[in-house]
Amino acid sequence: MAEPSLHLSPQAAKQLVTLRQRRAAEARQLLSAATSQADQRLARLNHASQILSDHQTHQLRVQTEIVARAQNAPVSAVLLRRDHDHIEELARHEKRLKDGIAQAERDVEKARQLAAATRRLLMQYEQREKQARDLLERVLTERRTAQEQREEQDIAEIAMMRQSSARLTRLRQRGTTSRFSVP
Repeated sequence: MAEPSLHLSPQAAKQLVTLRQRRAAEARQLLSAATSQADQRLARLNHASQILSDHQTHQLRVQTEIVARAQNAPVSAVLLRRDHDHIEELARHEKRLKDGIAQAERDVEKARQLAAATRRLLMQYEQREKQARDLLERVLTERRTAQEQREEQDIAEIAMMRQSSARLTRLRQRGTTSRFSVP
């Protein structure tokens, strides 16, 4: 006979299954949110990369125009200073964009790690849910087995009582006939 399942009632085992199902459902929602967040951060990273690419294209075009202007005609000191300041501002803006991309990459990595941790948590909760369902099935099976054994024992006891009753009846009949019989 199997070892009793901690003497749990079917109702307690069902409550455990319900609790484990609820936790697994919550973990699924968390995974969905974490995956969505990772996707959003990746989209932001891609957008920031596109902005940087566009900025670099613009920066190269401005530098090319400045060089072409300087080659075609003499440039005044004021214009040269303005061009130099403009190139420096474009370079500072490029640095800010690159810093933003680096932060976005870190955010994407953190979001992916969070999603992976949530996925592992979900797997644990799903495993616990399955264990709880298995436990419930075992409790119900043990209950059915115990009920069947009781019924079989009751049937065996009834059969023994019938046998005993039949013996007593035969003994009484023999005893009655032997008292009245002539030797």
